[in-house]
Amino acid sequence: MEKKLLLAIDGSKNSLLTIDYVQRLLHFCPEVKLVFFHVLPPIPPLYNEGPLDPKAHNQLNQWKKKQKEAIEGVLNKTKEKLIKGGWSDSQIQIRIQAKRIGPARDILFEADQGMVDAVVMGRRGLGKMAEMFLGSVSNKIIQGSSTAPVWIIGGKVTNSNILVAVDGSENAKRAVDHLSFILGSCADEGIKILLFNAYPGLLTLAGPRIIPNLSEFPISRQQYEDKTNSLFEECEKMLLEAGVTPGSIKKKTCFKCSDIGKAILSEARKGGYGTIVMGRRGISKAKEFFMGSVSNRILQQAEDLAVWIIN
Repeated sequence: MEKKLLLAIDGSKNSLLTIDYVQRLLHFCPEVKLVFFHVLPPIPPLYNEGPLDPKAHNQLNQWKKKQKEAIEGVLNKTKEKLIKGGWSDSQIQIRIQAKRIGPARDILFEADQGMVDAVVMGRRGLGKMAEMFLGSVSNKIIQGSSTAPVWIIGGKVTNSNILVAVDGSENAKRAVDHLSFILGSCADEGIKILLFNAYPGLLTLAGPRIIPNLSEFPISRQQYEDKTNSLFEECEKMLLEAGVTPGSIKKKTCFKCSDIGKAILSEARKGGYGTIVMGRRGISKAKEFFMGSVSNRILQQAEDLAVWIIN
């Protein structure tokens, strides 16, 4: 079954790293189709004030032409590089368009119209805080995407192994289902997958979590482990049915991880997992991204990691 990925490319180093990431992870998946999508920058408002004389109008047309030629050169060169690496010409499409509403909304519209299976883009912003809280394109895409999963590539990702955060929610199951779909029918290239669960401690107002003794609560540790193992088996079955090699799947529950986001990031770095796959969390998008959700924290701190957010 065809899998279509929309790669939002603006010509920056970070955006081009998304292509490297997809090439490294999915070069053995012949059913994957890539759409390199670029929104041309608009003319600065200063140059639109008042009527333009013919010379000024010609200069603006020249500027727009050079902008398009420049990004076409970058994307065509990248496409040629992928073809030399084994991709077929039919797997890669280049789409360049003028800004219609704004970069984020134009990307989301293209994703909806093109019925893509994921939007892939690099991290943007001057810094982590600016990126997540000052209206970056990537943040707007994550908040605005109601259907397509969003993959945020945080720099140069060198490891193809994948950690899936599993917490028993329907979103977490959808995350596993999305990963199964993406890897389905791909040749086995030795990708390791970890199904990871962190026992949720009790969050205090001061920030740190308290890890309660389960023997003092109605659910015992054994009952929690049984419930989690049942969930792991369900997720593993989805992956196996997609064709993932049984020996490549591992499962782990952390009972002493007081901070879930920190535990996921630590496990990914310690275990050599370059990608974190997780479901969207929170009662609403606003609460999820501005009230300290797990997904928000991971997105902020996932340097040199890819994070897939599944709706």
